[in-house]
Amino acid sequence: MTSQGPRGPRRGTPIEAALRRLAARKYGSILEVIEEAITLPAEPTGLVLTPLIDATAVLQDWAVSDRAHALLELITEGIADPQVVSPAQWRRRHVLHAAFRLPDEDVEEEWGASLTDRFKQLGKLQIFAEVTSTQPMEMSWKRGVERLAHHLEGRLGELRTPDDWAPYRPVQPTNVKPIGRADFRRPSEGAQKLCINLFVLTVIMNGRTESRRITERLITSQDENGLEYFTARAFSSKESLQGRTYVPTHALWGCRAERADEGGHTVTRLYFPRPLRSGEKAHFVSEVVYDANQGDALGWHNVDIDHYGIEAGELRDGLLPVGGLTIRIKFESDDLPAAVWWYAELNEQERYVEPPPGNPRRLDIVCGDVVKTFEDPCQPRESYGLAYRWATDDRNHEKRPAGPSGTVPQVS
Repeated sequence: MTSQGPRGPRRGTPIEAALRRLAARKYGSILEVIEEAITLPAEPTGLVLTPLIDATAVLQDWAVSDRAHALLELITEGIADPQVVSPAQWRRRHVLHAAFRLPDEDVEEEWGASLTDRFKQLGKLQIFAEVTSTQPMEMSWKRGVERLAHHLEGRLGELRTPDDWAPYRPVQPTNVKPIGRADFRRPSEGAQKLCINLFVLTVIMNGRTESRRITERLITSQDENGLEYFTARAFSSKESLQGRTYVPTHALWGCRAERADEGGHTVTRLYFPRPLRSGEKAHFVSEVVYDANQGDALGWHNVDIDHYGIEAGELRDGLLPVGGLTIRIKFESDDLPAAVWWYAELNEQERYVEPPPGNPRRLDIVCGDVVKTFEDPCQPRESYGLAYRWATDDRNHEKRPAGPSGTVPQVS
């Protein structure tokens, strides 16, 4: 029986040896190496990878490529596990990505052939800025592979039937919604690689100030390399400030939140329990809470489409949103706006133009609630939302114009 220390199994366990062999291979992708081991179990590579390969023996009806893909998915899932790489251990995460040649958002070039070459590539990253050798990468690799081996030992013991392995099987291409399909225009180059099936935004007001925003999403990955997270952008702008103030997004269900910098702007990344294969879905819920110093009198609530689009809206029994984009606002009974309307694919100036009475874009306020489900698909590179106008004769509130000089929280 293998002895274990506080960090998991000691170096030299069969599973750790298999992982080290995968990382040490200079030629061929990880998938190709695993397929080789499955096809030729008596060869040197197959013998070393036996602890991993034997666990897939119950998948005799699967194609070799599917078995290899499932093992790689299991390894990728392990790297994302907080017990293997905690949110604060960025070095270890990068090192494990390099070891198994997994996509890394901070490394643009193709991974080098040898493990040392890949570790040298990490030396260009800011977190390794003061490093003059690969020794720090080697130390992170030692700890990371030990913990990953320990994690996989437990997971492989749990995967005993084809049904247990089913979530790791590649999704058939017929389930993928391709880019450029008839009801979606082509997204921008930097768009998040996903489609949204259901997006429900609920805004709760405190007087004339936004207090909370709860967002429920059901998405479908379009990333062939595995979709690790959804980027949420929430901010509050104030009349006395130039630019935008970052507001953190909190994870409520089906994800975990991490603060990150993208292009000089602070965002929140909502990580999934494991990377999503192309065509695979995820359901998750997040919340933004505004404190007394972050709120202002709001003029609209906006949803930016920075991904591949949102499906057409669908209501069950005419009430329950089950598809598409729905925006709901809960006003307080003592602070109801004089008018509320919806907009789609308009610039910022056009959003403030109040539709005349009788226009179908005007919305009714019922018991302090306003709701709009957008019937048509929401297109990439566009904005959708609800706007409203406060009564101008109310002397109990400071008058603040809605629009660019006021505030607008963005949602994506």
